[in-house]
Amino acid sequence: MSQKANPALIGAFVCGAILIAVGAIVFFGSANLFTKKQLFVTYFDQSVSGLAVGANVKYKGVTIGKVSKVQLKFPGTNEPPLVRVLYEIDADNLLNKYGLSINIFDRNVHNRAVENGFRAKLDFESLISGQLYVALDFFKDPSPIVLQEEGTTGPFEVPAQSSDIEALLANLTKAIGNLGNIDFKGLAKDLQALIASAQNRTSEALDNLVSGEQVKSVLSSVHQTFDQLTVTLKNLNPAIDSLRPTLDEAKNSLSNLQKATGELNRLLKPDSSLRYQLDSSLSQINAAAESIQRLSDFLQRHPNSLIFGRKIPNAAQP
Repeated sequence: MSQKANPALIGAFVCGAILIAVGAIVFFGSANLFTKKQLFVTYFDQSVSGLAVGANVKYKGVTIGKVSKVQLKFPGTNEPPLVRVLYEIDADNLLNKYGLSINIFDRNVHNRAVENGFRAKLDFESLISGQLYVALDFFKDPSPIVLQEEGTTGPFEVPAQSSDIEALLANLTKAIGNLGNIDFKGLAKDLQALIASAQNRTSEALDNLVSGEQVKSVLSSVHQTFDQLTVTLKNLNPAIDSLRPTLDEAKNSLSNLQKATGELNRLLKPDSSLRYQLDSSLSQINAAAESIQRLSDFLQRHPNSLIFGRKIPNAAQP
């Protein structure tokens, strides 16, 4: 014979299963079971594309609730439909100056807030994805109070504030359309032609500067002075010790001329920074020419210094 089922054992098993189910519900849904929430509603007369159930409800950028339902309401035959958006606000997210939860369950308090400019508007959660959220705030220029809910037992109604989302999307679409009409290839070709023209003009200007008559005249004068000074110094007797100060000055002048000539050679190379090197070389040439001019003036005033040398001035002499 088969053994009969024990009713007590079956009842204990069923009670255990019920307790496990209740514990799971409490464990996984405790946040929703014990939080204090108030239901609000707003009617929008514009498209809510991008607003879905579960979208955020924010005040001053802080998430205080979630959208629970999105519906269409048809007021009448000749009236456009409205979008009815229901959302719940968690009272624990709203604190007063004492750190206590604000009473959002009093309808009179809510009505005074609406009279003071409390409104709801749609805003972008992400401009790229187009996701929307409900933004609550007090506005300085609130829209007129137009209520759609009847009675005093339903959700608290928050009037809608006009949003600039549609205007923003229209401007964005227009801007994208205008970008499509721009000839980027033509602009690129014009830019390349402009750069090539500027490079050619710069190259021509630099070539004219390097091959100009003024630069050639300066170089020719420097070479002539260099040759004349070399011949003059070769005719001097290097054994005369008294000529050393004069020779030293001449050597310094020759050194300056050689440096200037080297700078000019570097200046004329194609890969050199032309303007900077040309200015530096011309400055050194000017200094060398002034030094040679001073030496020439000194020899004209004291020709005997070629034989007796330059006298060192007496420091005590006034």
